[in-house]
Amino acid sequence: KIIIAVGETAAQYLLGSDLKIGKLRGTVHSYSSENIPVVVVYHPAYLLRSPSQKYKVLSDLQLAKGVMK
Repeated sequence: KIIIAVGETAAQYLLGSDLKIGKLRGTVHSYSSENIPVVVVYHPAYLLRSPSQKYKVLSDLQLAKGVMK
């Protein structure tokens, strides 16, 4: 199991945090008492406005892939 939180709102809700997405992404968080790993990525709408940030999503998805192995 793994959760990919897409966007700041989803990430903040799942993690019970008020941190900005820039602080939440790039690390593996855990959700619930089952310690389900959570990886936070930028929302696709943000990437349409800021295509130069796509490499960060690729990095975060590679992080998620590593967690799943």
